Amino acid sequence: MQISQQENTTIFLWEAHDPIGADFRNQVKAHYKNMHQQNIVVDLSKVTEIDPIHVLEFSELSVYNKEQVKKSFVIVVGHMKVDALPENISVAPTLQEALDLVDMEEIERDLGYL
Repeated sequence: MQISQQENTTIFLWEAHDPIGADFRNQVKAHYKNMHQQNIVVDLSKVTEIDPIHVLEFSELSVYNKEQVKKSFVIVVGHMKVDALPENISVAPTLQEALDLVDMEEIERDLGYL
């Protein structure tokens, strides 16, 4: 896993040698404790056969970050069909679109919409 910072956002990037599913979520969760006051982007776009369950593994962290911390939590899913995902999980097809979504949510929070 690669972790990088961009302004007020932490990006967790899945790499080919990383586990997928609950094991990867647990790795993110372990690092999350140190970065939970930030917007979070989990980039799963390099997962070749991403399944909705891989995204749903992050639902607890997503809800916590959005409701308790009042920051964004976005998962980059690449070309996965997102029809099977609940609407309360923010997803984007690319890292740039995820970062754009974080920026838009920051503006909405500043204006009092979120």
